[in-house]
Amino acid sequence: MTKRPTIADVARAAGVSAAVVSYTLNGRPGVADGTRERVLRVAEEFGWRPSAAARSLRSAPRTAGLVLPAAGGVPGGVLGGEAGLPRFVAALQAAVRERGVEVLLHVAADDDAAVSACRDWWAERRVSGVIVPDVRRDDARLAGMAEVGVPVVGLDAAPDGLPDAGTAAVWADESAAFAGLGGHLTALGHRRLAWVTAGRGLAVAAAREAALAAAAERAGGELRVEAVADRTGAAAATRRLLEAGDRPTAIVLDDDVAATAALDVARRLGVDVPWELSVTSAADSARCGLVTPSLTALSRDGAAYGTAAGALLLDVLDGRPATSRQVPTPVLRPRGSTAPAPR
Repeated sequence: MTKRPTIADVARAAGVSAAVVSYTLNGRPGVADGTRERVLRVAEEFGWRPSAAARSLRSAPRTAGLVLPAAGGVPGGVLGGEAGLPRFVAALQAAVRERGVEVLLHVAADDDAAVSACRDWWAERRVSGVIVPDVRRDDARLAGMAEVGVPVVGLDAAPDGLPDAGTAAVWADESAAFAGLGGHLTALGHRRLAWVTAGRGLAVAAAREAALAAAAERAGGELRVEAVADRTGAAAATRRLLEAGDRPTAIVLDDDVAATAALDVARRLGVDVPWELSVTSAADSARCGLVTPSLTALSRDGAAYGTAAGALLLDVLDGRPATSRQVPTPVLRPRGSTAPAPR
């Protein structure tokens, strides 16, 4: 039996994104005439025919889907910190509500469940677009939605880090943020830096790691990377680092939860923070200011992410071509957990 051609098949043959094919085949504006003609010709050659749900797309409600991981956010992602998710959702809803757009939330156990939920929404005409948080390299969620032509807004990935150029993106300059963090630590005299992260699969991970490593190298030091599976693994990795003979004098962790765990590990090992060890969090929250010592952290504007995602979502729903929006670079908030390196 011959496999029924998909929107992804047509997109590859026409040399365009799946989103452009979806716009063309559903009669939406924002596609150049030449591109539209090429897509329609290729679709005809493939014998592509829309499903009943796709034919009635124009009557779909103006609703956006947002599928969140069961844990609330990926460590190291823009929604991974304690405060990131509620601020993001509140700003997103405010940005789209004036245009009569609602946000449909769903919590998924894993990527397969996320893709399944979005495909069901799309087939049942319950959503007109989907927001994908914490984009990862080779993201199965983006690939799964591209196959059926679901318009997507991706969070936390620069445009050149997305697998599909037709995906709208909200991003911040994480390279600059981590260069600033690394520069802060090396200016305090730290030369042995460690980066404990459960977010190495994120699309922004390479830029972060490269910026930290470059800052250490410029100062004549080095960066040691400890990749862990989750926040629980961050505590164990911190213990391994502190029990090593050449232990680092500064450790950077994904977020407030992991950094607080690192403080506890150091305390139980008798390592004085900040005079023997500086600890920093790559995500800020109220917790960072409440623990002892208070945590130096990179502060992200979750509300700015939500507002930008809402604006891009409205573009998608209006049939305009996918673009990207850059939000403010995370700001370093020095606090009591960092100090000059021990002599």
